[in-house]
Amino acid sequence: MSQARPTHPAQPILRLAALREIEQHKSKAGPPLMERAGAAACKLALNLLADSPHPPLIVAGPGNNGGDALVVARLLKQHGLLPVVVFAGSVDKLPADARAAYDAWIGAGGDLYSEIPQQKYGLAIDGLFGIGLGDRPLTGRYAGLVKQLNALACPILSLDIPSGLDSETGRVLGIAVRATHTAAFIALKPGLLTLDGPDHCGEISVHDLDLEIDAAAGNTIGLSQFAAQLSPRLKNSHKGSYGSAGILGGAPGMAGAALLAGRAALKLGAGRVYVGTLEPLALDPLQAELMLRAPAEVFSLAT
Repeated sequence: MSQARPTHPAQPILRLAALREIEQHKSKAGPPLMERAGAAACKLALNLLADSPHPPLIVAGPGNNGGDALVVARLLKQHGLLPVVVFAGSVDKLPADARAAYDAWIGAGGDLYSEIPQQKYGLAIDGLFGIGLGDRPLTGRYAGLVKQLNALACPILSLDIPSGLDSETGRVLGIAVRATHTAAFIALKPGLLTLDGPDHCGEISVHDLDLEIDAAAGNTIGLSQFAAQLSPRLKNSHKGSYGSAGILGGAPGMAGAALLAGRAALKLGAGRVYVGTLEPLALDPLQAELMLRAPAEVFSLAT
C-alpha cells in the first residue's frame, strides 16, 4: 500500500494589528479565547513533561500572556500535576480575562510564588509577556526572571512568543527567553521567523484556537503551493521536453554557489541546466548531468 505524502501546508503570518482585530471580533463564540489557548498549551506541556518526576514551573506575567499561563497551571493541576507558579504582576492591574484566570487558579487551591524556587523542574512555561510587549525592553525584575529561566536545565515552552522578543521584527528587547518550544496562538508572527526569532523559539507549533483567518499579511511556503507545478511527468518525454535553465556565476575559487543553484534547478524540474563559471570546471561530481560551459556560451544559449 502506498503511503500518503506529507502536504506541509502553508501557514498564515499575522502582524499585531490583525491579531488584535481577530481577538476582538472572532473570539465571542465558544469558550473564552484564553481558555482555548491554555488548553492547547496544556496538551503540549503534558507531552513535553512525559514521565518526568519533576514538577512544571510556570512563570505568569502581568498581562494576558500571564492569564494564559495561569489557565495552563489550573489545567495541569486537574491532570494531577503540582505546578510551581510564579506570578510577576499586580492583581489589581490584571486585564479582565487574566484576572478571571487568576481567580480560577486561586479558587482551585493553587499557590503563588514571587520568585523562582531553587529546585529541579521537568518543564518551564514562559508566560511573562506575549505580543503585547511591543518594543519595550525588559529590565529589572522581568529581565532577572528571563535570565533565571534561561539558566534552567529543562525544556522551556513559551506561550505565543518568547518573552522579550519583538513579535513584529524578531529583535531581542534587551534580553529574551531562549525557548526549546513555542506554542503560537491563532497564527505565526513575523518575529518568530526573522532576526533573532529562530534562535529563541525552538520548535514552533501553531494553534489556531478554532478561529478562521480571512486574510494574512503573509504565509510560510508549503509543499501544497507547488502541487500544480510538480505534477507527474509523461512517460513518453525526455529532458528536452521540460525547458532549459542557464546559470552564470562562480568567480575563481567561488564556483560552489553556481553549482548549488544548478543542482536546485534540476531538482525543481528544469530539463537542461547549463552552468557557466569563470573558473573552468569539467564535471560536477554530485550532479553529473549539469552541463558546464564557459559563461559566454551559456549567455548565448539564453539569448
